[in-house]
Amino acid sequence: MRESSSEIKPLKHAEDLDLVDRAVAGDEGAVRAFQEEYQPMLERVMMSRGVERSQAQDLVADIIAECFGAGKKGQTRPLLEKFEGRSSLSTWMIRITWNRWLDLKRRDKFRGELPSYEDDDERSGDRFDRVAGEEDEALLDEDLSDLMGRAIKHAFDSLEPDTLLMLKLSYLHGISQTLIARMWQCDQTRVSRALTSARAQIANETMAFIQKQDADLSIEWEDFQRLCAAGLDL
Repeated sequence: MRESSSEIKPLKHAEDLDLVDRAVAGDEGAVRAFQEEYQPMLERVMMSRGVERSQAQDLVADIIAECFGAGKKGQTRPLLEKFEGRSSLSTWMIRITWNRWLDLKRRDKFRGELPSYEDDDERSGDRFDRVAGEEDEALLDEDLSDLMGRAIKHAFDSLEPDTLLMLKLSYLHGISQTLIARMWQCDQTRVSRALTSARAQIANETMAFIQKQDADLSIEWEDFQRLCAAGLDL
């Protein structure tokens, strides 16, 4: 049983969370409302970004099906169960759909080099999945990890030496702000402001670097943090 999101998630997205909870629970009205609102909206967004109508419709249909547990290998965990209310449901759905499209385009780059087999016409499934599925996922993770690693290094390099030292003392070594203030012979408020400003600068510089290197990569600071927490090798 999915734990009620409305008890633990931000109130500002309560309506989205309630719709998701009811839809995942099988409420026909909620399922219909979700499909009627988000399926055409996602198709419009994808077409506005240059995706052909038929491709947009097929992609969105797959995403909508996965929202309720239909995957290419059978029943899977409903995608909607992963919605945590950190952003609006529309933003979350657009990000997932656009990232799926980018993944598909990246996969397409390798298809021309795949080997062919005599029984290709008889074998089911995607040649890419059969030949290089797991290797491609690892390659994409490696590429993303490299980009994220370079981005966060750039962000830390942008900090003033004193600020970087404060950050390391506070977060790596657990030194209190009071003690850091004594080291710098300043008020604790200055240390607090410096650390807050440093965190904001790291987020801004990291995202700006990623956007400059890959303008098609749809990722936000919250996504970056979750990828790091998930163990992506940086």
